[in-house]
Amino acid sequence: MSRTILPLQHDSFAPYGTVLNPRQCGESVNSPGEPVQFYPDRMLQLFSTTNLVAISPILIKPRPFEITGTEQHLDTEEVIGGFDQDVCFHVGRDLGGKPDFEDFKVFLLPKGWWVRIKRKVWHQAPFVLNQESAVGTVILPAHTFTNDCYEVELQQPITIVRS
Repeated sequence: MSRTILPLQHDSFAPYGTVLNPRQCGESVNSPGEPVQFYPDRMLQLFSTTNLVAISPILIKPRPFEITGTEQHLDTEEVIGGFDQDVCFHVGRDLGGKPDFEDFKVFLLPKGWWVRIKRKVWHQAPFVLNQESAVGTVILPAHTFTNDCYEVELQQPITIVRS
């Protein structure tokens, strides 16, 4: 099984979450002539178990273009992005606690962009697109990786194909 990397667009990503391109945020709260433009509350995230937000840096090194595992969070949404280069990542819908491998899609996450991944959507860390490591950010409630992270190893890897 293989998946081609898709462009990240609001409509095609909507079943899995939301997209934020920080260069296209609409009107700022400042007048257009101000040297600092502030765009508050452009991506909201639901935390059902806490109000403590954790900002977690993530370093992604080159690895084979194969999805070998996936994870989901039942009680919270995850926000990832702000990478210093383009990366790609997978998402897939849930079938009663199991991944729907037929639904898996791989999206390009452009440098600097952000995505919010809905609760119960299967996903895992992005892949770099070249041989250079990428640095970005994951936003979750504190300790989600220990108390609301359900992982599944795939029996057959899904190959990621560049278009």
